[in-house]
Amino acid sequence: MTSETSTLGVLRRNPRFVRLWSAQVVSMAGDWLNRMALLVLIGELGGADAQLGVGLLYGLEMALHLLPTALFGSLAGPVADRVPRRLVMVLSDLLRAAVVLGYLVIDDPSELPLLYSLLFAQMGLSIFFESARSAALPSLVARKDIHAAHALSAATWSTMLALGAALGGVFTDAFGTDAVFLADAATYVLSAVLLIGLRMPAPPKLETPFRWAHIVTFADMRRGLTHVREQGVLHAVLAKTFWWPAGGYLTLLSVSGKVRFGPLLGAALATSALYAARGLGTGLGPILARNKWGSSDASLRFQIGLGFACAAVFYALFGFMHDLWFAAACVFAAHMGGSTIWVASTALWQTHVHNAYRGRVHALDFGFMTLAFSAGGVATGLFYDATQSVELTASVLSGCLLLSLACWWRWSARADVARRVAEHG
Repeated sequence: MTSETSTLGVLRRNPRFVRLWSAQVVSMAGDWLNRMALLVLIGELGGADAQLGVGLLYGLEMALHLLPTALFGSLAGPVADRVPRRLVMVLSDLLRAAVVLGYLVIDDPSELPLLYSLLFAQMGLSIFFESARSAALPSLVARKDIHAAHALSAATWSTMLALGAALGGVFTDAFGTDAVFLADAATYVLSAVLLIGLRMPAPPKLETPFRWAHIVTFADMRRGLTHVREQGVLHAVLAKTFWWPAGGYLTLLSVSGKVRFGPLLGAALATSALYAARGLGTGLGPILARNKWGSSDASLRFQIGLGFACAAVFYALFGFMHDLWFAAACVFAAHMGGSTIWVASTALWQTHVHNAYRGRVHALDFGFMTLAFSAGGVATGLFYDATQSVELTASVLSGCLLLSLACWWRWSARADVARRVAEHG
C-alpha cells in the first residue's frame, strides 16, 4: 500500500485533522486509565455489599457508561449541527475534567450511588463531544479520506484502550485510584487546549431553527431518520444496534477479570490484560479489513457481516478459557471483528448522509446502539449472577449474536438492492 492510500497518509494530507486526532489521543488515554480505576473501585466497594451480585454491579457500570448517549443524543445531535463544533468539544472537555475530580471523594460502599451518578454525568458530556467530533471529521478531511480517517480514529481509540488499560491496571495497582482520576482530569484539560486553536467550518445553515419543542418531540431526530431512510442506509446506521451482545461481552470481561483471573493475578492487572487485548484487536481489525476488501458499499457490508461472525465464534471460545493469555487471545480476535463492524458501518452511512444531518445521524447511531448495549450488559450481569457460569453466559450471548447477524444480513441485502434501483432509477 502506497503512502498516498495508507491510513497514516490521512495525517499528512489533512493537517487540521491532525489537531483533532491529537486531542483524541490524550483524552482517550486518560479515559481508559479512568475506566480501569473505576472497575477496580466498584469491585472493592461492591465486595462489601452482598445485596447486589458482582455481575449486576458491572452490568450497571456498563449501562451507565452508555445510556447517556441514548438519553442526550436527541439534544447532542442538533447541537452539533447548529453550535460551533469546536466550542462544543472544548466545553465538554473542561466540564468532564471537573466531573472526574468528583471520584476523589468516593471511598465507602454507601457512596456507590454517587460514583454511578458521576459516571452518568461524565458520559452525558461525552456524547456532546463525540457528536461534534464525528460531525466535524468529514469537513476536516478530503472525501476520499473519510474511511481512512475513521479507521485511524478507531485504531487510535484501540491503541489508547490497549495502552490505557494496560497502564491503568499497573498504575492503579501501584498508586491507587485517586492518582488515576487526577491524571484523567489533566488529559481533558490538555485536549481542550489542543482544540481551542483548531479552525473548522461553521455549522451549515439549516432550514429549520432550533426549538426545544423539537428536542422534546424528537422532531430533529425524526428528520435525521427520514433522511437516512431516503438515502437507503438505515441498515448501516442500525448495524451497531444489532451488535448488542457486545454490551454483555464487556460485562463478562469485567466479571472474568475479578472472579476467574483476579484471585491469581489481582483484579486490576487481570482486568487490564483483557481490556488491553480488546484494544489491540480493535486497532488491527478495521485496518486489515480495509486493506484487503476496500471501501465500496458492497465490501463494507461484507466486512460488517464478517465482523459479527468473528466476534461470535471467539467469544464463545473465551467462555471456556481458564488461562488468562488464551482468554486474552480470544478477546483480541473477537474485537478485530467488533471494531470492523463499528468502522465499516460508520463509513457506509457517512458516505451517503449529507453534512447538515451528520450530527443527528451520529446521535441516532449511538443512541440506538447504547440502548441495545446497555440492555445487553445488564441482562448479562443478571444472567451471570443467576448461573454463576462464565461458560454458559458466553455461549448464550454468542448464539444471540449469530441470530442477530442472520437478521441484519437479510435486511441489508434487501436495502442494498432497493438503493441501487433508486440510484439508477
